[in-house]
Amino acid sequence: MPNTSKLILYASYQVGENLPGYVRFALRHLAETGFHVVLLTNKRKLSRETLDFLKKQEIELFLTENHGFDFGMWRRYLKTCTEGGLQSLDRLLLVNDSIVYYKNCFREFIRRAETSSADVISLTENNEVRRHLQSFFLYLKQPALGAFYLHLMETPEQTNFYDVVHKLEIGLSATFQEADLQMEALFHTRRAALFAYPELIEQGAGFIKRKLLQRRFNFREKVFFIRHKGYNALNANYIRMIRNAGIAEDFKEEWLPRPAEGALRHMADILWERPFQIVGWPILRTAIKAKYKILGRKLEGEEFK
Repeated sequence: MPNTSKLILYASYQVGENLPGYVRFALRHLAETGFHVVLLTNKRKLSRETLDFLKKQEIELFLTENHGFDFGMWRRYLKTCTEGGLQSLDRLLLVNDSIVYYKNCFREFIRRAETSSADVISLTENNEVRRHLQSFFLYLKQPALGAFYLHLMETPEQTNFYDVVHKLEIGLSATFQEADLQMEALFHTRRAALFAYPELIEQGAGFIKRKLLQRRFNFREKVFFIRHKGYNALNANYIRMIRNAGIAEDFKEEWLPRPAEGALRHMADILWERPFQIVGWPILRTAIKAKYKILGRKLEGEEFK
């Protein structure tokens, strides 16, 4: 590992020999920040063009096994490629490709993080389960590195995405709080972040969750949107919003991921989503509350929310 005190770890799972345009855009501009940038990605053959791009940008390549999600990649890199843990580091920025950056705001994000008195900074936070910073962009100053390293190494790798969220992402913020470390999010919205990307786009944040562009949600996740009055957030035309808000001159609109589902599937979803939000869920919620009242049990958890 190069002798540097500032490190960016960009975790990315992809298929094929080339990197998507939005990944190359993020990597290129992250490399302009003065940090040493590492691309952590699943083991596969990469094209000569991709290797030349990484070499030109002076980006280190770390090919690794595809398990443990982004936290697993970060864990294996730090365990394998750093001597004595994080003792030589002063700043660590964790990033993953679940977010598409269509504006180059990385220097501004870092500037704002540095002017903050917080020890750990993210772009957004979430209060679901408990207050926690979202880990798709996590900026750690030196006081937070020890707590992060211990949490990462002591928490077993998870094979289920929601276990990663609960045990590693939410658990990490709990570790920071226990260590009396100050946390801050750079962007704040009226609604929870997952439902607030129209607000973030309007604020000029310059990033969006990739799954929203792709509408890559299973039935249970779609129901979660509807239960929380997130119909509009689930079905918004984000590409049009982004186009109207403006993209970087060196970002091509064609790099924005498109919906994974076809138009017919989307139309079929709309046919049940709107009625379920207006009528179906209120009735179901009332039935759940009545059941608990009859059983004399206390309503807890997410079932009735």
